[in-house]
Amino acid sequence: MRARRLYFPAVNRTAWEEFEIPSPPEPHGVVARAICSLVSPGTELAIYSGTHIGYSLPEPPFPLMPHRPGYALVGEVAAVGSAVQDLAEGERVLIEAGHGTLAVADTRTHAVVPVPAAVPSSRAPLARLAGIAFTALRLAPPQLGDRVVVLGLGLVGLFAGQLFRLGGARPVVGMDRLAARLKLAEAYGIVPADASNEEPAAAVRRALAAPCADIVVEATGSPAVLPIALDLARHGGSVVLLGSTRGTVVLDAYSLLHRKAIRLIGAHESALPFQADHPWPRLRNLTLALDLMASGDLVTDGMITDELSAERALGAHDLLRDNPEAHLGVLIRW
Repeated sequence: MRARRLYFPAVNRTAWEEFEIPSPPEPHGVVARAICSLVSPGTELAIYSGTHIGYSLPEPPFPLMPHRPGYALVGEVAAVGSAVQDLAEGERVLIEAGHGTLAVADTRTHAVVPVPAAVPSSRAPLARLAGIAFTALRLAPPQLGDRVVVLGLGLVGLFAGQLFRLGGARPVVGMDRLAARLKLAEAYGIVPADASNEEPAAAVRRALAAPCADIVVEATGSPAVLPIALDLARHGGSVVLLGSTRGTVVLDAYSLLHRKAIRLIGAHESALPFQADHPWPRLRNLTLALDLMASGDLVTDGMITDELSAERALGAHDLLRDNPEAHLGVLIRW
């Protein structure tokens, strides 16, 4: 089968690429006809715009250019390999695959998860971002009543705030400079801290009604925010690096880490195994995210700001790069 997909031939350039889908699939493979896919406003956009930290490293963690973007696609199963026992043709699935008309994935290494009937196809790709946010919760689980601060209310930050509330944290404060994101956070039960007109730490302390938090989640990826996160954490508290930091950090380690006995936790999603050797592997978190969306416990209203046809897909990343104030979740309908 022939298909086409998006790829980045160079920084700030998107093009179409044709590719071949194996028929029949490999034994552990699944092929799905794409319904829609979600643009990742974090890593995917950073690779596209040339701001990913990998561009400045002598040995990047993965090949940067050319790059085939995307890892949150919903489709209808078209074919399954001989070793795939739990998926059937015609079933709707969330699949970890790039933006394109057809998706193919090896179920041993890439998520292919059935989508509950109660979750619309246009919302289901968001579960992939919730799965990333789950990493912070698993590595720094809150005690009932812990004060939690989330710095940065992009999609991952908004999910992290909700998940910590579901885990028993009270209050959960979310800091951002953008009014639309603060409004969403408040609708989700997160206390908004508006840093557009005052220093972030002051805004957070005002919203928190306390000088410090038990857990601080850094979800912006900005190197300048890490010292703020450390400052906001209590003595013996935890700071979780959920956002992929886009550069080097200069800080007073003695005052902010050493003397305060802070636990600094790297929460890249690769910290959790894919499907084994851990009580909460990534595949289980992703399935739970979809179930929580189906039950209404994890809210996604307002997260999708743009729905683009396939004909407009080449401009999807430019929306997020050029005007992040107006665009949050960009969905491509195939």
